[in-house]
Amino acid sequence: MPDATRSSDTHASLTASRLSGAVWGHLVGDAMGVPYEFRSPDAVGEVRWGAAGSHGQPAGTWSDDGALMLALLDSLLLDLGAEPPHPGGFDTADQARRALAWAEVGAYTPDGEGRFDIGAATSQAMDSIRRGVPAEEAGPSHERSQSNGSLMRILPVALTAVEPSVKLPGLIDRAHRSSRVTHGHVTCQVACALYVVLARDLLRGDPDRPRVLSAALGRLRLHYERSGSSGVAHLAALDALEAWPTRQGRGGAIDSFWSAWEAFAGADSYAATIQRAIAFGNDTDTTAAIAGGLAGIYWGLAGIPVEWLEGMRGSEVVRPILERLLALHRR
Repeated sequence: MPDATRSSDTHASLTASRLSGAVWGHLVGDAMGVPYEFRSPDAVGEVRWGAAGSHGQPAGTWSDDGALMLALLDSLLLDLGAEPPHPGGFDTADQARRALAWAEVGAYTPDGEGRFDIGAATSQAMDSIRRGVPAEEAGPSHERSQSNGSLMRILPVALTAVEPSVKLPGLIDRAHRSSRVTHGHVTCQVACALYVVLARDLLRGDPDRPRVLSAALGRLRLHYERSGSSGVAHLAALDALEAWPTRQGRGGAIDSFWSAWEAFAGADSYAATIQRAIAFGNDTDTTAAIAGGLAGIYWGLAGIPVEWLEGMRGSEVVRPILERLLALHRR
């Protein structure tokens, strides 16, 4: 059946483009945002490739956002040709070990030196992991820990949760548990869950962004309502997220989510998404990384400007991990 074969090939090609776009979209957004971090919106100015600024890094260098995203992706794919062999599946203890490898030896960075810009909650979590605290108890959960450090790295949970083996309840559970490795507060868990539901829905190719958001919020709410007493705190956090009034590109999980979503939802291209994300100022690398992951899915790898892609450092770190992700979806 030539038509069926052609349709299958087209679907596989689109999926590969969206997956590659997601990974590189996140990393490029992160690298684009690094020079502008900590600036006020009025001080951002023109957003361009290769700008000098915060952290003094060469152009094309991703930060902790990209490194910890790659660490999580690598962990979730370890059953695919890993050395040494790994049992596979979802292992938060392994996720914690790989995050710690970044913090201690610069793993998943372009040059082994990219350990700049670690957040307070993530730093506390790394200390807990060093002391032997179980992975899912390592992330702080106090009121001041409601930051975006788990949201910035959570994208791989969506990219690796292949249907039908991982259904919505399992996807949400994975988002919660992965968040808790560095950020245990329920607000962070809910922001991560919403993001991965959105990302997986976008991977299916729905072009209507408002509809995707509305559907994801509705499905997440229904899941928490059906969870009984265990979902009460998550439901309250979702209420707070939906009611959040500001978009300032700051480091809180909720503000970070909405700033990234607004940058993406109002853009007509990947490049415009990143420019809009950075224009918020403040935590520019993280806002652009979170938005860039969604935009990379939406417009695919070809939607990322060639100059930006070719200027990225560390492609030798990314390629083997990305190839395993693509292999997972070819199964």
